[in-house]
Amino acid sequence: MAAAVSFQGNPAEGHARIDHKFAHDYLSYDAGVTLQPCVKASCYFRQKKDVSFEHFDKHWGSVHADLTVASEPFAQYNVLRYVQHHTSPEEKARLAKIGQNVLDFDGCSTLWFRNWDDYEKFFTSPNFAELVADGDLFMDTSSITVYAGHDMIAFGKAHPDIDASDGITKPNTVRS
Repeated sequence: MAAAVSFQGNPAEGHARIDHKFAHDYLSYDAGVTLQPCVKASCYFRQKKDVSFEHFDKHWGSVHADLTVASEPFAQYNVLRYVQHHTSPEEKARLAKIGQNVLDFDGCSTLWFRNWDDYEKFFTSPNFAELVADGDLFMDTSSITVYAGHDMIAFGKAHPDIDASDGITKPNTVRS
């Protein structure tokens, strides 16, 4: 049974502290949350119902990736990083087997931008329509769901020329 938590303040009205001894000062309440300057957009989507997983996976990882990186908006609006997160039906089953709730998506493309203006211009560019047209060949474009914001690196090194600061780089496994 979980121990009762005592809040200092009302969490419904703003941040309310709990009594917690931090192992890392970097993550303490008083240190503040260090958000990275770039905007990171993760676009989740499903494969088209009338295509095989093999077609979905190969087309997205080759043709669509090439078209995206070669597109005019990609260079014009300073995309800093483009990553595809591939997961197979077998990997999704493996996650479910250990009791994890699996997102109802088949892929996720993540793009990093220097700022919100570049992000908005990229996705509203007239040339972006060419990428959507290619997406129609392998993905259900009506399923695209976006989560965008700023990273807070809790652990790990910052990406050079993208992030402003590192997170914790060596875990403190001994709590005093």
